[in-house]
Amino acid sequence: NYGIPYRALVPEKLSNVLVAGRCISTDRHMQSSIRVMPCCYITGQAVGVAAAMAAEGGLGTRGVAVGELQRRLKGMGAYLPHC
Repeated sequence: NYGIPYRALVPEKLSNVLVAGRCISTDRHMQSSIRVMPCCYITGQAVGVAAAMAAEGGLGTRGVAVGELQRRLKGMGAYLPHC
């Protein structure tokens, strides 16, 4: 089991943009593992909740509190192996 850090979902040179699924930032070795559909679902759910949090708080995607994001995802039944 491994976790996917929030920073992998936030493009480095773009503001208020999140990416999910096969578009997230990984190295070549990790990409072979992350490209499967369950990981695409997990990252899609995470960016959806993060986008809602950013909009609610007027913070932008870089201002999302990761601990709160994890708490909300766990409350929805998301699989977070390291939290």
